[in-house]
Amino acid sequence: MTPVAGFRTDIIIASIVAVLAAVLLGGTAYVINRRIGTQVPAVGTLDAYTTKGGLGPSNASDFYYSSQEIPLLAQVKDTSGNPVADAALIFKINGPPRSNITLTKNTQTNATGYATMTITAPNNNWPPETVLGTWNVVATTEITGVQVTDSMAFEVKSPPSPYIDVYNDRGGVGLTKPSQPYRLNETIQLIAEVNNGTSPVGSQLVTFTVYRPNGTIYSSTQGTSNASGIATDLLRISITEPIGTWRIIATVRFQDQVLIDALAFECLPADQ
Repeated sequence: MTPVAGFRTDIIIASIVAVLAAVLLGGTAYVINRRIGTQVPAVGTLDAYTTKGGLGPSNASDFYYSSQEIPLLAQVKDTSGNPVADAALIFKINGPPRSNITLTKNTQTNATGYATMTITAPNNNWPPETVLGTWNVVATTEITGVQVTDSMAFEVKSPPSPYIDVYNDRGGVGLTKPSQPYRLNETIQLIAEVNNGTSPVGSQLVTFTVYRPNGTIYSSTQGTSNASGIATDLLRISITEPIGTWRIIATVRFQDQVLIDALAFECLPADQ
């Protein structure tokens, strides 16, 4: 190429080569600005992510549980960083390798350059290998006639099981954990926490059943969980009752299943 007065042909050649290479590779096209040593998008950028992460090129999102709604988002910008409105965008979603799940969803960016849609991971009634594992999303659009893509992965996990945990004001936090001892005629605060596996559940009717050391029932009372998932009751074991290992069984019916937890503690003679 014959040099032209006032122009740096080496910069022009390097820029053309960089753009062609990017287009052939199917990624975002970049111009190499050799004067300042930075990369400037030639056509713009696309960033796909979820509400749990994935911002940035090919970054992964945090996990979701099966049966949970998964919002997919993308933003399209031009070379100046301005939002691109009305850009046609395709989300291609692939489930775990053994699932054979492939979804293709079409959408369009709004006035602020954002596109969004929601998918739901299948529930546990599906075989686990078709649901649980790494899912991959590839978003594709065109900016000034050039195809631009971004990929993003997230994991789908089995949701934790709901539970009830019964304890008292002297310990026993954790499933089937015992507490410190009490004496006959002492007041014992009974506490039960109802949780769906990820957060507390209120307005649940909890039954506290108290068993003597010989296995007979001493009392059975009920309380309703508050917004923090906590139900409480007070227990006082009569001075005429036997010493030994007493047990509290807390039960609650939640989502058509009965949740149970047990708490044991030693009952000592009353102070004389």
